[in-house]
Amino acid sequence: MMPSSAAAPELPPFSTAGPGHLYLLGLPGAGKTTIGRRLAAHFGWEFRDLDADIVAQSGQSIPEIFAAEGEVGFRQREAAALRAVAGRPGPPLVLATGGGTPCFHDNLAVLHQTGFTLWLDVPVPELVRRLVRSPHTRPLLAATEPGEAPEKALFDRLHRTLAARQQFYGQARLRHAGAATVAALTAALARAGFRPGLT
Repeated sequence: MMPSSAAAPELPPFSTAGPGHLYLLGLPGAGKTTIGRRLAAHFGWEFRDLDADIVAQSGQSIPEIFAAEGEVGFRQREAAALRAVAGRPGPPLVLATGGGTPCFHDNLAVLHQTGFTLWLDVPVPELVRRLVRSPHTRPLLAATEPGEAPEKALFDRLHRTLAARQQFYGQARLRHAGAATVAALTAALARAGFRPGLT
């Protein structure tokens, strides 16, 4: 299933009057979970991983959901899990979204309405280096043709995936392609208007 090509509405100025969550976007392997945990600790916020929420709610692993329900079923679960997190009462949090989260249903609009979106833009060769170590956790990237090297399969698949998803990632309020340190990211977020102390 390919992402919908519908464009997101023009973004209003970011306001800290709402929930003010911080949402991390990017391809599998971009570091959303690792970086998200560090940013959450820095801000003193809760960290959540959307894929982990789906697993906890369903009692199944993501590969099991894909096998039983296909991508359509998984994306429906993903959309419901996102809305549960985005609409919850309480203090803001840092959420690592799934690689395809902003590309389906009206998830991108939900993200923009309830928080600040940060795209972690990591070069494909670096993603391959990271992902080849744990393909069993990446259902959309694990399949290879007989005799095909995993690295080449991942490289080709990631290029195709990025081509399909870039139009959605590109609508994030901030694209960060530099060093993914807490200092660099918090400085970039501040320049982009994100003020966690005001939420």
